[in-house]
Amino acid sequence: MAARAAFVERTRCRADDDEKNLAPVLSGEAIQGVQPLYTTIEGAKSGVGSELRGVTVTVRPLPGMTAEWLDRELECHSARATLGHGQGAPDDPFFLPTSFVNIEVRSATDGFDAEVVGYAPEEAAEILARANAFAKGRVAAAQQARAPGSAH
Repeated sequence: MAARAAFVERTRCRADDDEKNLAPVLSGEAIQGVQPLYTTIEGAKSGVGSELRGVTVTVRPLPGMTAEWLDRELECHSARATLGHGQGAPDDPFFLPTSFVNIEVRSATDGFDAEVVGYAPEEAAEILARANAFAKGRVAAAQQARAPGSAH
């Protein structure tokens, strides 16, 4: 875990990055929602089933944001938090304190889908629990703040 996080930090991250451009995502302001991410598995005896892999976090687009930029920034945030070099809230869905997660960001219809995937079923369950807590707290507060008639 630490070796992978250190490799990402060393090869993908800028030393002077303070994550201020990522703040709307980490605060929940730019998050539109979270959904469990499942994969289809085929078993010889059980047939076709599904397995939890992590979550998909839907992010609304911000000025200048691209899927590539968001992917790199979230990977760097995850690596730094995993290594203790950055901030990671207890409900931050973009990292696990005990393992390094895989993050893939793709353009979506109205923004971006960030898939956060664990390497084992228990990691996927922890990612989902963290994402649900994140959405319940930060996303709800951010949506309320953006509602018409609310004070800014």
